Parts: sequence; structure tokens; C-alpha cells
Amino acid sequence: MKADEVLIAHHDVLRGLLRELAETTDAQADRREELRDRFLHEIEIHAQIEDELFYPAVPDVSPLLALAHAEHRQIDDQVATVMRMDVTDPEFVTEVRMLENTVRHHTMEEEQRMFPQSHALGEERLEQLGEQLRARQQELAESGGMRLIIRLKRATLRSV
Repeated sequence: MKADEVLIAHHDVLRGLLRELAETTDAQADRREELRDRFLHEIEIHAQIEDELFYPAVPDVSPLLALAHAEHRQIDDQVATVMRMDVTDPEFVTEVRMLENTVRHHTMEEEQRMFPQSHALGEERLEQLGEQLRARQQELAESGGMRLIIRLKRATLRSV
């Protein structure tokens, strides 16, 4: 699986979680909490594999790195807002939809512009990078350290 295919598959997971979260009702507070926490876990993993592996591989073929990093910061800010909110807050779904729009814009920008540019790296390099991304994604998903970081982040954001 090539690097862009790994990342697109994970983009689909992120967009799906946000879509599902936005469709919940106030009566589904437990489900909202679960989806919000799953999204936080997945977005942390996604940002880390992009920052550690994908972005360092493409600076010579894509001029969009600065934009991608700026969009990651914007997403981080919006995630923090959603994490700080009570899931029954009347504005919760509005904030989730704003985050959903930002994530959709960012992922589409990567998929339509940056990923095609990455093809200049060549098929072999994209396959190799894809394997590295998948392995690191799996490692982070199973990592006790990552789970601890996410629990601390979640607790910190909710206490503010």
C-alpha cells in the first residue's frame, strides 16, 4: 500500500468519526463521549505519522508543507475547543461541524494536491513510505505511551 493510500484510508476514518459525532443527539451523551475520545485518539496518531514520516519525505516535491502544518495547528485548536465542551452543550454539534469542515478541507487539500505531488518520489519510495506509515500507525495505536498522552491531553483540556 502506497503512502497516499494509507493516509487516505485514515482520512476516511477521521471524517467518518466526525460525521457520526455530528449526527448524534443530546440524548446520546455517552456515545458522543466515546466518539469524541476515539476521534482524539485517531487524530493524534494521524498527525504524528504525517509529521514524523510523510511530511519529511516530501519537502522537495510539494510546496504545501507550510500550509499543512498551519492547518494542523488550526485543527488542534478546534479539537481543544470540542474536548473542553460538555457534550450536551447546545453549541457542541456546531463546534463539531466546524471541526468537521476544517478536517474535510485539510484532507481534501492533501488528497487533491499534496498526494499527487508526492508521486514524484516514485512508486518504490511511496510503497516503502506506506509500509512505514502503516507500521508506525499500528505501533502508536497499541502504544501505552500514546494512550497515556491522550488521557493526559483529554484530562487537561477538560479541566480548563
